[in-house]
Amino acid sequence: MFFKRSSVGPATTAESAPSSPSTDDEAARLLDAVGSLMSSYIRGCFDLSHLPAADAQDQLERWRRRALLGTTPEPEPDAGTVDTGASAVGVNHRDWSGVTQAFAGHRVAERQFVEQALGDLREALWVCVERSHEAFMADRTADGAHQQQMERVRHALHKLETGAVKNEIEHAMEAMQYATRTRQGAHQAIYSALTSRVEQLGRQLDDARKQSETDALTGLGNRRAFDRAVSRQTALHALSGGPLCMVIIDLDRLKPINDTHGHGAGDAALVAVSRALHRVFLGDGDQLCRIGGDEFAVILPNSALALGDRLAQRLHAALADEPWPHTESGLPLSASAGVAEWRPGEGVSEWVARADAAMYANKQHRRQAA
Repeated sequence: MFFKRSSVGPATTAESAPSSPSTDDEAARLLDAVGSLMSSYIRGCFDLSHLPAADAQDQLERWRRRALLGTTPEPEPDAGTVDTGASAVGVNHRDWSGVTQAFAGHRVAERQFVEQALGDLREALWVCVERSHEAFMADRTADGAHQQQMERVRHALHKLETGAVKNEIEHAMEAMQYATRTRQGAHQAIYSALTSRVEQLGRQLDDARKQSETDALTGLGNRRAFDRAVSRQTALHALSGGPLCMVIIDLDRLKPINDTHGHGAGDAALVAVSRALHRVFLGDGDQLCRIGGDEFAVILPNSALALGDRLAQRLHAALADEPWPHTESGLPLSASAGVAEWRPGEGVSEWVARADAAMYANKQHRRQAA
Protein backbone atom coordinates (compact mmCIF):
# COMPACT_ATOMS: atom_id res chain seq x y z
CA MET A 1 0.00 0.00 0.00
CA PHE A 2 2.85 2.41 0.77
CA PHE A 3 4.39 1.98 -2.67
CA LYS A 4 1.01 2.19 -4.39
CA ARG A 5 0.26 5.54 -2.78
CA SER A 6 3.67 6.87 -3.81
CA SER A 7 2.95 6.06 -7.48
CA VAL A 8 -0.30 8.03 -7.86
CA GLY A 9 -0.86 11.78 -8.15
CA PRO A 10 2.60 13.31 -8.54
CA ALA A 11 3.88 10.28 -10.44
CA THR A 12 1.45 10.93 -13.32
CA THR A 13 2.70 14.48 -13.77
CA ALA A 14 6.35 13.37 -13.57
CA GLU A 15 5.99 11.70 -16.96
CA SER A 16 5.28 15.03 -18.68
CA ALA A 17 7.83 17.16 -16.81
CA PRO A 18 11.39 16.54 -15.55
CA SER A 19 11.65 15.56 -11.91
CA SER A 20 12.77 18.30 -9.61
CA PRO A 21 15.87 17.76 -7.43
CA SER A 22 13.61 17.50 -4.37
CA THR A 23 11.59 14.69 -6.03
CA ASP A 24 14.80 12.80 -6.86
CA ASP A 25 15.97 13.26 -3.30
CA GLU A 26 12.70 11.91 -1.97
CA ALA A 27 12.95 8.88 -4.26
CA ALA A 28 16.53 8.25 -3.13
CA ARG A 29 15.57 8.48 0.53
CA LEU A 30 12.58 6.23 -0.07
CA LEU A 31 14.73 3.54 -1.69
CA ASP A 32 17.36 3.86 1.05
CA ALA A 33 14.68 3.27 3.69
CA VAL A 34 13.19 0.32 1.78
CA GLY A 35 16.64 -1.18 1.26
CA SER A 36 17.45 -0.86 4.96
CA LEU A 37 14.18 -2.53 5.93
CA MET A 38 14.82 -5.38 3.50
CA SER A 39 18.40 -5.81 4.79
CA SER A 40 17.16 -5.98 8.38
CA TYR A 41 14.63 -8.67 7.44
CA ILE A 42 17.23 -10.66 5.49
CA ARG A 43 19.67 -10.64 8.41
CA GLY A 44 16.93 -12.14 10.60
CA CYS A 45 16.36 -15.22 8.41
CA PHE A 46 16.69 -18.58 10.16
CA ASP A 47 16.89 -22.19 9.00
CA LEU A 48 13.63 -23.75 7.81
CA SER A 49 13.05 -27.48 7.35
CA HIS A 50 13.33 -27.10 3.55
CA LEU A 51 15.49 -23.98 3.23
CA PRO A 52 18.73 -23.13 5.05
CA ALA A 53 19.06 -19.55 6.23
CA ALA A 54 22.00 -18.88 3.90
CA ASP A 55 19.97 -19.89 0.82
CA ALA A 56 17.00 -17.77 1.93
CA GLN A 57 19.29 -14.78 2.46
CA ASP A 58 20.78 -15.23 -1.02
CA GLN A 59 17.33 -15.37 -2.65
CA LEU A 60 15.94 -12.36 -0.78
CA GLU A 61 19.15 -10.39 -1.37
CA ARG A 62 18.69 -10.88 -5.14
CA TRP A 63 15.14 -9.54 -4.86
CA ARG A 64 16.36 -6.62 -2.77
CA ARG A 65 18.90 -5.66 -5.43
CA ARG A 66 16.31 -6.10 -8.15
CA ALA A 67 14.01 -3.70 -6.32
CA LEU A 68 16.71 -1.11 -5.69
CA LEU A 69 18.32 -1.28 -9.14
CA GLY A 70 15.15 -1.59 -11.25
CA THR A 71 14.43 -4.10 -14.01
CA THR A 72 16.32 -2.51 -16.91
CA PRO A 73 19.74 -4.01 -17.71
CA GLU A 74 22.40 -2.40 -15.55
CA PRO A 75 25.87 -3.49 -14.46
CA GLU A 76 25.88 -5.33 -11.13
CA PRO A 77 26.95 -2.82 -8.44
CA ASP A 78 29.26 -3.66 -5.62
CA ALA A 79 27.84 -4.28 -2.20
CA GLY A 80 28.87 -0.84 -1.02
CA THR A 81 26.72 1.00 -3.60
CA VAL A 82 23.46 -0.94 -3.52
CA ASP A 83 21.78 1.14 -0.84
CA THR A 84 23.29 4.57 -1.49
CA GLY A 85 20.91 6.01 -4.07
CA ALA A 86 17.85 5.71 -6.24
CA SER A 87 19.74 4.96 -9.54
CA ALA A 88 18.45 6.13 -12.90
CA VAL A 89 15.40 3.84 -13.02
CA GLY A 90 12.20 5.37 -11.70
CA VAL A 91 10.25 3.96 -8.79
CA ASN A 92 7.36 3.03 -11.07
CA HIS A 93 9.63 0.75 -13.15
CA ARG A 94 10.66 -1.46 -10.26
CA ASP A 95 9.19 -4.91 -9.74
CA TRP A 96 7.50 -4.15 -6.42
CA SER A 97 4.93 -6.92 -6.98
CA GLY A 98 7.62 -9.58 -7.33
CA VAL A 99 9.54 -8.24 -4.34
CA THR A 100 6.39 -8.21 -2.20
CA GLN A 101 5.52 -11.77 -3.20
CA ALA A 102 9.05 -13.02 -2.47
CA PHE A 103 9.28 -11.46 0.99
CA ALA A 104 5.67 -12.25 1.90
CA GLY A 105 6.05 -15.86 0.74
CA HIS A 106 9.13 -16.33 2.88
CA ARG A 107 7.34 -14.77 5.85
CA VAL A 108 4.48 -17.26 5.43
CA ALA A 109 6.99 -20.15 5.29
CA GLU A 110 8.65 -18.90 8.49
CA ARG A 111 5.30 -18.64 10.25
CA GLN A 112 4.30 -22.16 9.19
CA PHE A 113 7.65 -23.54 10.35
CA VAL A 114 7.33 -21.88 13.76
CA GLU A 115 3.73 -23.03 14.16
CA GLN A 116 4.73 -26.61 13.31
CA ALA A 117 7.65 -26.52 15.76
CA LEU A 118 5.43 -25.12 18.52
CA GLY A 119 2.80 -27.76 17.76
CA ASP A 120 5.38 -30.56 18.11
CA LEU A 121 6.60 -29.05 21.37
CA ARG A 122 3.06 -28.78 22.76
CA GLU A 123 2.36 -32.39 21.79
CA ALA A 124 5.52 -33.59 23.54
CA LEU A 125 4.64 -31.64 26.69
CA TRP A 126 1.12 -33.08 26.71
CA VAL A 127 2.52 -36.60 26.38
CA CYS A 128 4.65 -35.94 29.48
CA VAL A 129 1.63 -34.56 31.36
CA GLU A 130 -0.59 -37.49 30.40
CA ARG A 131 2.01 -40.09 31.32
CA SER A 132 2.68 -38.37 34.64
CA HIS A 133 -1.04 -38.37 35.38
CA GLU A 134 -1.27 -42.09 34.58
CA ALA A 135 1.63 -42.79 36.93
CA PHE A 136 -0.02 -40.70 39.65
CA MET A 137 -3.33 -42.54 39.31
CA ALA A 138 -1.55 -45.91 39.36
CA ASP A 139 0.23 -44.90 42.55
CA ARG A 140 -3.06 -43.82 44.15
CA THR A 141 -4.67 -47.17 43.26
CA ALA A 142 -1.73 -49.12 44.72
CA ASP A 143 -1.67 -46.95 47.84
CA GLY A 144 -5.40 -47.54 48.33
CA ALA A 145 -4.91 -51.32 48.16
CA HIS A 146 -2.03 -51.09 50.65
CA GLN A 147 -4.17 -49.02 53.02
CA GLN A 148 -7.06 -51.51 52.83
CA GLN A 149 -4.80 -54.44 53.69
CA MET A 150 -3.20 -52.59 56.58
CA GLU A 151 -6.64 -51.88 58.04
CA ARG A 152 -7.50 -55.58 57.91
CA VAL A 153 -4.23 -56.51 59.65
CA ARG A 154 -4.79 -53.80 62.23
CA HIS A 155 -8.33 -55.12 62.91
CA ALA A 156 -7.06 -58.70 63.35
CA LEU A 157 -4.37 -57.54 65.77
CA HIS A 158 -6.96 -55.64 67.74
CA LYS A 159 -8.98 -58.85 68.25
CA LEU A 160 -5.76 -60.77 69.13
CA GLU A 161 -6.80 -63.73 67.02
CA THR A 162 -3.45 -65.33 66.11
CA GLY A 163 -4.85 -67.39 63.26
CA ALA A 164 -6.66 -64.41 61.80
CA VAL A 165 -3.55 -62.25 62.20
CA LYS A 166 -1.42 -64.78 60.35
CA ASN A 167 -3.97 -65.11 57.52
CA GLU A 168 -4.48 -61.36 57.22
CA ILE A 169 -0.72 -60.71 57.14
CA GLU A 170 -0.29 -63.34 54.41
CA HIS A 171 -3.15 -61.80 52.43
CA ALA A 172 -1.73 -58.33 52.97
CA MET A 173 1.72 -59.36 51.75
CA GLU A 174 0.24 -61.02 48.68
CA ALA A 175 -1.92 -58.00 47.96
CA MET A 176 1.00 -55.59 48.37
CA GLN A 177 3.23 -57.75 46.15
CA TYR A 178 0.50 -57.80 43.53
CA ALA A 179 0.04 -54.03 43.81
CA THR A 180 3.80 -53.55 43.52
CA ARG A 181 3.96 -55.70 40.40
CA THR A 182 0.96 -53.85 38.97
CA ARG A 183 2.60 -50.51 39.71
CA GLN A 184 5.87 -51.61 38.16
CA GLY A 185 4.05 -52.84 35.08
CA ALA A 186 2.12 -49.59 34.78
CA HIS A 187 5.27 -47.54 35.22
CA GLN A 188 7.10 -49.67 32.68
CA ALA A 189 4.32 -49.16 30.12
CA ILE A 190 4.32 -45.43 30.80
CA TYR A 191 8.10 -45.20 30.54
CA SER A 192 8.14 -47.28 27.35
CA ALA A 193 5.51 -45.07 25.72
CA LEU A 194 7.30 -41.91 26.82
CA THR A 195 10.68 -43.25 25.70
CA SER A 196 9.24 -44.17 22.31
CA ARG A 197 7.83 -40.67 21.89
CA VAL A 198 11.08 -39.02 22.98
CA GLU A 199 13.06 -41.21 20.58
CA GLN A 200 10.66 -40.29 17.77
CA LEU A 201 11.06 -36.58 18.50
CA GLY A 202 14.82 -37.09 18.72
CA ARG A 203 14.87 -38.69 15.27
CA GLN A 204 12.75 -35.86 13.89
CA LEU A 205 15.10 -33.27 15.38
CA ASP A 206 18.13 -35.17 14.08
CA ASP A 207 16.59 -35.36 10.60
CA ALA A 208 15.81 -31.64 10.74
CA ARG A 209 19.38 -30.89 11.81
CA LYS A 210 20.78 -33.01 8.97
CA GLN A 211 18.51 -31.30 6.46
CA SER A 212 19.55 -27.88 7.72
CA GLU A 213 23.23 -28.88 7.31
CA THR A 214 22.92 -30.55 3.89
CA ASP A 215 23.35 -28.87 0.51
CA ALA A 216 20.18 -29.65 -1.44
CA LEU A 217 21.89 -29.93 -4.86
CA THR A 218 24.97 -32.05 -4.10
CA GLY A 219 24.02 -33.82 -0.88
CA LEU A 220 27.25 -32.62 0.73
CA GLY A 221 27.40 -30.66 3.96
CA ASN A 222 26.61 -26.96 3.62
CA ARG A 223 28.40 -23.96 5.12
CA ARG A 224 26.74 -24.51 8.48
CA ALA A 225 27.97 -28.12 8.61
CA PHE A 226 31.45 -26.95 7.58
CA ASP A 227 31.64 -24.33 10.33
CA ARG A 228 30.52 -26.86 12.94
CA ALA A 229 33.00 -29.50 11.72
CA VAL A 230 35.91 -27.06 11.67
CA SER A 231 35.15 -25.85 15.19
CA ARG A 232 34.90 -29.38 16.59
CA GLN A 233 37.94 -30.75 14.77
CA THR A 234 40.23 -27.91 15.83
CA ALA A 235 39.13 -28.34 19.46
CA LEU A 236 39.67 -32.12 19.24
CA HIS A 237 43.09 -31.93 17.59
CA ALA A 238 44.22 -29.23 19.98
CA LEU A 239 43.87 -31.89 22.69
CA SER A 240 45.17 -34.89 20.74
CA GLY A 241 48.04 -33.11 19.00
CA GLY A 242 47.39 -35.01 15.76
CA PRO A 243 47.56 -33.39 12.32
CA LEU A 244 44.50 -31.79 10.75
CA CYS A 245 44.25 -30.72 7.13
CA MET A 246 41.84 -28.71 4.98
CA VAL A 247 41.37 -28.72 1.21
CA ILE A 248 39.55 -25.83 -0.49
CA ILE A 249 38.29 -26.61 -4.02
CA ASP A 250 36.93 -24.08 -6.52
CA LEU A 251 35.16 -25.25 -9.68
CA ASP A 252 36.75 -23.61 -12.74
CA ARG A 253 34.64 -21.69 -15.27
CA LEU A 254 31.25 -22.12 -13.62
CA LYS A 255 30.00 -18.75 -14.91
CA PRO A 256 30.97 -19.46 -18.56
CA ILE A 257 29.30 -22.87 -18.26
CA ASN A 258 26.10 -21.24 -16.99
CA ASP A 259 26.23 -18.49 -19.61
CA THR A 260 26.94 -20.85 -22.52
CA HIS A 261 24.95 -23.98 -21.67
CA GLY A 262 22.49 -22.82 -19.02
CA HIS A 263 22.22 -23.23 -15.28
CA GLY A 264 21.27 -26.88 -15.68
CA ALA A 265 24.77 -27.55 -17.00
CA GLY A 266 26.23 -25.55 -14.12
CA ASP A 267 24.30 -27.67 -11.62
CA ALA A 268 25.48 -30.83 -13.41
CA ALA A 269 29.08 -29.61 -13.03
CA LEU A 270 28.62 -29.06 -9.29
CA VAL A 271 27.11 -32.54 -8.89
CA ALA A 272 30.01 -34.03 -10.87
CA VAL A 273 32.49 -32.38 -8.50
CA SER A 274 30.64 -33.85 -5.52
CA ARG A 275 30.85 -37.34 -7.08
CA ALA A 276 34.57 -36.91 -7.62
CA LEU A 277 35.04 -35.79 -4.02
CA HIS A 278 33.30 -38.94 -2.78
CA ARG A 279 35.62 -41.10 -4.90
CA VAL A 280 38.80 -39.40 -3.68
CA PHE A 281 38.22 -38.58 -0.02
CA LEU A 282 37.38 -41.93 1.53
CA GLY A 283 38.39 -41.48 5.18
CA ASP A 284 35.74 -42.31 7.76
CA GLY A 285 36.07 -38.91 9.39
CA ASP A 286 36.47 -36.84 6.20
CA GLN A 287 33.93 -34.00 6.08
CA LEU A 288 32.88 -32.98 2.54
CA CYS A 289 31.04 -29.67 2.16
CA ARG A 290 29.87 -27.18 -0.42
CA ILE A 291 30.56 -23.85 1.23
CA GLY A 292 29.66 -21.45 -1.59
CA GLY A 293 28.29 -21.29 -5.11
CA ASP A 294 31.27 -22.97 -6.79
CA GLU A 295 33.46 -23.59 -3.74
CA PHE A 296 33.90 -26.83 -1.82
CA ALA A 297 35.89 -27.77 1.27
CA VAL A 298 37.11 -31.03 2.79
CA ILE A 299 38.23 -31.48 6.41
CA LEU A 300 40.76 -34.31 6.81
CA PRO A 301 41.20 -35.42 10.45
CA ASN A 302 44.52 -37.03 11.39
CA SER A 303 45.98 -36.06 8.00
CA ALA A 304 49.12 -34.04 7.34
CA LEU A 305 49.85 -31.60 4.51
CA ALA A 306 51.54 -34.21 2.31
CA LEU A 307 48.46 -36.44 2.30
CA GLY A 308 46.22 -33.46 1.55
CA ASP A 309 48.41 -32.56 -1.45
CA ARG A 310 48.27 -36.12 -2.81
CA LEU A 311 44.50 -36.26 -2.50
CA ALA A 312 44.16 -32.89 -4.22
CA GLN A 313 46.16 -34.27 -7.16
CA ARG A 314 43.94 -37.34 -7.27
CA LEU A 315 40.92 -35.06 -7.43
CA HIS A 316 42.17 -33.54 -10.70
CA ALA A 317 42.39 -37.03 -12.20
CA ALA A 318 38.96 -37.97 -10.86
CA LEU A 319 37.40 -34.89 -12.45
CA ALA A 320 39.05 -35.75 -15.76
CA ASP A 321 37.38 -39.19 -15.59
CA GLU A 322 33.92 -37.72 -14.97
CA PRO A 323 31.61 -37.92 -18.02
CA TRP A 324 31.27 -34.34 -19.21
CA PRO A 325 29.71 -33.35 -22.57
CA HIS A 326 31.06 -29.80 -22.85
CA THR A 327 34.81 -30.39 -22.99
CA GLU A 328 34.91 -30.09 -26.79
CA SER A 329 33.25 -26.66 -26.59
CA GLY A 330 36.24 -25.37 -24.64
CA LEU A 331 34.71 -25.74 -21.16
CA PRO A 332 36.25 -28.86 -19.63
CA LEU A 333 35.35 -29.98 -16.12
CA SER A 334 38.18 -28.98 -13.79
CA ALA A 335 38.79 -27.42 -10.40
CA SER A 336 41.56 -25.69 -8.47
CA ALA A 337 42.52 -26.88 -4.99
CA GLY A 338 44.45 -25.42 -2.10
CA VAL A 339 45.68 -27.31 0.97
CA ALA A 340 46.57 -26.03 4.44
CA GLU A 341 47.44 -27.92 7.61
CA TRP A 342 46.10 -26.49 10.86
CA ARG A 343 48.65 -24.91 13.16
CA PRO A 344 48.01 -25.38 16.90
CA GLY A 345 46.63 -22.17 18.35
CA GLU A 346 45.60 -20.84 14.94
CA GLY A 347 42.14 -19.36 14.56
CA VAL A 348 39.66 -20.96 12.20
CA SER A 349 39.41 -17.87 9.98
CA GLU A 350 43.20 -17.73 9.56
CA TRP A 351 43.32 -21.42 8.69
CA VAL A 352 40.56 -21.07 6.08
CA ALA A 353 42.25 -17.97 4.66
CA ARG A 354 45.53 -19.87 4.18
CA ALA A 355 43.79 -22.74 2.38
CA ASP A 356 41.85 -20.24 0.26
CA ALA A 357 45.04 -18.37 -0.65
CA ALA A 358 46.71 -21.65 -1.64
CA MET A 359 43.74 -22.47 -3.86
CA TYR A 360 43.86 -19.11 -5.66
CA ALA A 361 47.63 -19.38 -6.10
CA ASN A 362 47.14 -22.81 -7.68
CA LYS A 363 44.36 -21.47 -9.93
CA GLN A 364 46.61 -18.62 -11.12
CA HIS A 365 49.51 -21.01 -11.76
CA ARG A 366 47.29 -23.32 -13.83
CA ARG A 367 45.99 -20.37 -15.90
CA GLN A 368 49.51 -19.21 -16.66
CA ALA A 369 50.59 -22.73 -17.56
CA ALA A 370 47.65 -23.05 -19.96
